[in-house]
Amino acid sequence: MKLLIMIALLAVSTMHAADNRERLLANPASLAAPAHLPLVNAQYTTAFAGKEGESGFNLHSYLAYFKGRFWLCWSSARAHEEDPDQHILYATSKDGHAWSMPQLLVADPDGAEGPQRWIARGMFVERGHLYALGALIASADYKLQGQGIVWRDLKLIRFRWTGRTWKRESVFADDCMNNFPPMRVDSAYVMPCRDSKMSLKIAREANGKEGQWTMVPIHSPPPFNKMDEPTLYQASDGSLQLIIRDGSHSGFLLRSVSSDGGHTWTAPVRTNYPDATSKNFAARLSDGSYILINNPSPKGRDPLAISLSKDGWSFDHPRALRASSQMTASSQRWSFQYPHAIEHNGSLWVAYSLNKRDIEVCEVKLSDLEESSH
Repeated sequence: MKLLIMIALLAVSTMHAADNRERLLANPASLAAPAHLPLVNAQYTTAFAGKEGESGFNLHSYLAYFKGRFWLCWSSARAHEEDPDQHILYATSKDGHAWSMPQLLVADPDGAEGPQRWIARGMFVERGHLYALGALIASADYKLQGQGIVWRDLKLIRFRWTGRTWKRESVFADDCMNNFPPMRVDSAYVMPCRDSKMSLKIAREANGKEGQWTMVPIHSPPPFNKMDEPTLYQASDGSLQLIIRDGSHSGFLLRSVSSDGGHTWTAPVRTNYPDATSKNFAARLSDGSYILINNPSPKGRDPLAISLSKDGWSFDHPRALRASSQMTASSQRWSFQYPHAIEHNGSLWVAYSLNKRDIEVCEVKLSDLEESSH
């Protein structure tokens, strides 16, 4: 009898997925004019200001809260994205607004002329320890996506904060470019990975053994065969939701769904949620609601916006977190990209990059988010 009930529930969940995968945005009209979205009430802080010719590129920012402090890490290079001198910096803050001077989390391993470089891949707290993830690569040939090796010698490395310094540990996952820290599903780590060719897979801890993974490929024929930078979260019905940047430039987010804990996945479909072809972030808040942050204008990474959901299936009430209309030099071209967010002390804290030059953090009171949805 229990088996029949489980089969019935799985069937209902599968029907739910089939009926709703494309409807990621509840009201398409709400994002018909992204440039005119109302702004949320937020407090903004520049955590790190890049310097031309010295630290001009900064991206891939991640936040964590550990032992009374906010922690922030990001990728940094002298001039350009994924240059061979790219390394990872970190800073800390007691209040989320006044940040320490940045320090090296890990240095470029072979100098500015050597091929190896780092990409920041996340921070997370697990069992009383603070961890950071960094992807070590020896090339960044993005024009080869779908044709050959993009990231040579790709390894995802875990670092642990000892209280005084970052200790490099063993390879966390081989041939894996994650996008955000792993989440636990049925006590096992699960995280999306792109391999050295940028092919999308779901990594699941094998038999609960740390560092050992089973990889489930996520396949899609053209035109959605260039899937990029996914976000993973668990919806209220228990399904796993994969929200994917479309590298084929459809101008919309893609979605794939798993109803069995990440072992199998539906074919990705194009949703009705507009996107600038950039990194998105989604998560469940402590009250059970969900957030989705992205650049909803297909014209570019302005504004950076947030929308809300009660069940993790469809999102609504979009608001701008950051927009060029806020900037003093309104005639300049602005971009706000690659968000990551955490919830702490009644606020949502969002880290992102401004023009791939500066790292900013904004605080949004959860009560303000709730009010804007009514």
